[in-house]
Amino acid sequence: MVTRQWVDRNNNWIPDCDLKNPQAQGPTSAGALQTIDTCGVMSNTNFGSATPSTAYDPETLVGWGVRPFNWELSTSVQQQLAPRVSMNVGYFRRWYGNFTVTDNRALVPSDFTSFSLTAPLDPRLPGGGGYVIGGLLDPNKAGVQDNYFTFASRYGEQIERWNGVDVTINARLQQGVLFQGGLSSGHTETDNCAVLAQVPEASPLGGPYCHQLTNVLTQVKFLGGYTVPRIDVQVSGTFQSIPGPQLAANRVTTSAQTALGRAFTGASNVTINMVTPGTLYGERLNQLDLRFAKILKFGRTRTAVNVDLYNAFNASTVLAENPAYNGTTSTGWRVPQTILQPRFARIGVQFDF
Repeated sequence: MVTRQWVDRNNNWIPDCDLKNPQAQGPTSAGALQTIDTCGVMSNTNFGSATPSTAYDPETLVGWGVRPFNWELSTSVQQQLAPRVSMNVGYFRRWYGNFTVTDNRALVPSDFTSFSLTAPLDPRLPGGGGYVIGGLLDPNKAGVQDNYFTFASRYGEQIERWNGVDVTINARLQQGVLFQGGLSSGHTETDNCAVLAQVPEASPLGGPYCHQLTNVLTQVKFLGGYTVPRIDVQVSGTFQSIPGPQLAANRVTTSAQTALGRAFTGASNVTINMVTPGTLYGERLNQLDLRFAKILKFGRTRTAVNVDLYNAFNASTVLAENPAYNGTTSTGWRVPQTILQPRFARIGVQFDF
């Protein structure tokens, strides 16, 4: 909101001054004409004008190869195990590049104070808690800003890559038996420690988790189908087993609970994750879906009456949990927020002609 004072000297209820001019306007002396209105200075003289808060490195905007990218290298081997049965094993490596960062040039690394936090003793935390979270940073001054958007490589190396293995089986047996599926397993590694050493403000609280290596995560998926002869009934299903959601323990922390030795700059508290990202996961999801279809043929038409059964195990797997951690006496952390939909059935008809 912007305000300014206005004196309607000629009583026409119209501001007779240039409203686009944010500076004061009106009579310059006591004897000036009383038909000239007085408009005071705007409360914000930058109102209506472009005031960009971030400057951009021109090399990030134009040119060849400046956009973020990812490359993937893969190799695979396929082998026949039996007639109509084959296995495929593949290795995949994916890496990313052209990372960007916003550097507040009004701050330098020496403008930050390093501190640590000891996690509370809590059997729900990794190892029962009691570990020290280091590498936390708090600025010594606030309210200064000179943002510059540029490539992270100007400050150091930043990496993000994924390595994984896929194993799949494809079987098309006699009498209409179909079976496909396999597993995919891998992990992700990220590291921007070198960048944050030069631009600590680019990440909240500095870089306590600037290097992350997730656990090896494996997902298994299968599908199969069979047509019962003579009665023309198709039975098919899909099964999936995938890792649970990545967990966090975000604790609202005051400076007195840390080893900072002073109040936080510009804030009464900060939120700190008590769990290293990529190391703690929720309940694994195992889900089976089934379909039973009766095939009806009339001349050139084909009708399938389907009965679909979703979540046949009636699993109640937690899909999302509350990440807010408020200490050992809190019961809110990891409270389920979303669970898998319960078992349900659906009837449908598919008509082909």
